[in-house]
Amino acid sequence: MAAIVVMLSLLLVQRHLIDHVILALWCSLFVAAYGARVVLTYHYEKDQHHDWHSPQWLQWFRASAGFCGVAWGLGGILLFPETNTAHQAFLIFALVGVSGAGIVIYSVDTLTTNLFTGGILLFMIPRFLLHGSSVSLALAVLFIVYVIYVTVAGRSLASSLRENISLRIAANLDHKNVHQLAYYDFLTGLPNRRLLTDRLNEAFARCARQQTYGAVLCLDLNNFKGLNDSKGHQAGDELLQQVAARLQQCLDKKDTVARMGGDEFIAVLDELSLNKADAIAAAQACAEKMMAVFSEPFELQNSKYRTAPSIGICLFQGDLQHEAEVLRRADIAMYQAKKSDKRHSIQMYDELVHPAVEMRATLENELAFALQANQFELYYQVQVNELEQPTGAEVLLRWLHPTMGMIPPDQFIPLAEENGEIVPIGQWVLAQACYQLKVWSRFAHTAQLKLSVNVSAIQFSQPDFVPMVTEIVLASGCDARNLRLELTESLIVKNIDEVIEKINALKTLGITFSLDDFGVGQSSLSVLKRLPLDELKIDRSFIKDIADNNYDSFIVQTIINMGKNLSHSVIAEGVEMQQQMATLQHMGCHAFQGFLFSRPLPLAEFEACLQSATQTTAFGTPLTPVKLFSSTL
Repeated sequence: MAAIVVMLSLLLVQRHLIDHVILALWCSLFVAAYGARVVLTYHYEKDQHHDWHSPQWLQWFRASAGFCGVAWGLGGILLFPETNTAHQAFLIFALVGVSGAGIVIYSVDTLTTNLFTGGILLFMIPRFLLHGSSVSLALAVLFIVYVIYVTVAGRSLASSLRENISLRIAANLDHKNVHQLAYYDFLTGLPNRRLLTDRLNEAFARCARQQTYGAVLCLDLNNFKGLNDSKGHQAGDELLQQVAARLQQCLDKKDTVARMGGDEFIAVLDELSLNKADAIAAAQACAEKMMAVFSEPFELQNSKYRTAPSIGICLFQGDLQHEAEVLRRADIAMYQAKKSDKRHSIQMYDELVHPAVEMRATLENELAFALQANQFELYYQVQVNELEQPTGAEVLLRWLHPTMGMIPPDQFIPLAEENGEIVPIGQWVLAQACYQLKVWSRFAHTAQLKLSVNVSAIQFSQPDFVPMVTEIVLASGCDARNLRLELTESLIVKNIDEVIEKINALKTLGITFSLDDFGVGQSSLSVLKRLPLDELKIDRSFIKDIADNNYDSFIVQTIINMGKNLSHSVIAEGVEMQQQMATLQHMGCHAFQGFLFSRPLPLAEFEACLQSATQTTAFGTPLTPVKLFSSTL
């Protein structure tokens, strides 16, 4: 703006002395020089990464400054009135002011200053020296001295300016870094939990003012841990960065997507609709859009990788809900989506499933401390022969919680298998069973009893399973021949060679093995004949209708015959009626377990029944054990 004022002043003063064509020519040159500066500034501001390109921009800036200096220098030539000393003085006065201002303004960069003032001096000084009067000649010399003086004096100013600018840049960068670390995820550049909380509360406030619905979407990648385990954390980090970029592209600018940690992302959708149904539709449409960005594979370490997410949605309206509650509900919905049968799924939060999920979360948390707090207890369900005499028992785990009471195994066992707690719990069960066998070995009526212990597939697959069992058995001093480990069919179909190796290693101790719930799994005859088993356990689902259902009867008879042909003993579980037992005996089964004989009992009650079963009448005839166990029903 200052340059334009000086330019207009020169044109106004010199218009009567200089040819209008020359004035127009210089004016065009001036507009071109400073117009180039305007265009350059515009493109610099448009460059989103101009900080990265600063060396290139500095070169263009220096060139434009030199061009402007040349324009002023040509002004000193073209606007020079040869016959008018006063106007010569005015011209050099204007150029001195421009030069002084340029030296001060550009002093932060010495080369820019030299290019600007050099352009002026290079063109105008020869003109004044060759065609000027004595006064203008003196002024030109003073001009040169002035430029030199201001340039030298400006060095300290330039140093101070550079230092000040450097400090301000450093402070600004520090502020940006602190803000980035405080509010953004370092890996993906997305907002973190802290900034998400602020954005969510702002969304609550806006929805409250407008009485509209918003939504929180919780997205979690499927099998992300498997990627980290197979390809390393670097591949996992690459995936998260690419996922973050894709999610940002599919959301509106007013919406927020944040990374909560790990492979979990949260999106906040603001002011969806006044109508709840429309808001649900809009949230689901956005979730579908997010799901669609996963249709293309990701490029990880020069290879393609496909993954899919599970998405949970929770609506909110106004500021009545707390941020943590909305996020928790979205997480519950995401968990339901992950548990669905689909490879990827979208689920809305449902109040009806909330209690079940709440209970699951509570149990999962309490389960982590149950073993330490001695809340587990072993129950024993008797196993009998065809004469209904006890031959052993199956050890069954029970969880007696101090406030929630007795928790059914089908509620906590799957949880323990999912979070890995089944490994220490199973180790504890095995140690207790071995200890009990050692105690029973001291008494004649219990010395020959066998104990069956269920082994989880996760527990069996541990690399140290064989050493762990060996150590427990040897430490207890029990007779390993009375210990039977029950395996499931799902376990043996995974890695048959490893299973056989572990079974054979433990059989050297005398431990026997039973195949639990036989008939409901997927094991083939070719696999079954290779396994060094000792017993097949017929699943209770086939025993229930054995007397009335020809299909179940045929399966049971087949299993019994198969066991005989493979030299395995066969035991039927779930026997509840005398007719079922009679049918099984007729088929050739001679070992039984079920409510007909006894429910699972705590150790004290079980031992009391055993003690009663060994007492005799006056005629020396043993009492029928089944009646004694049945009395506890």
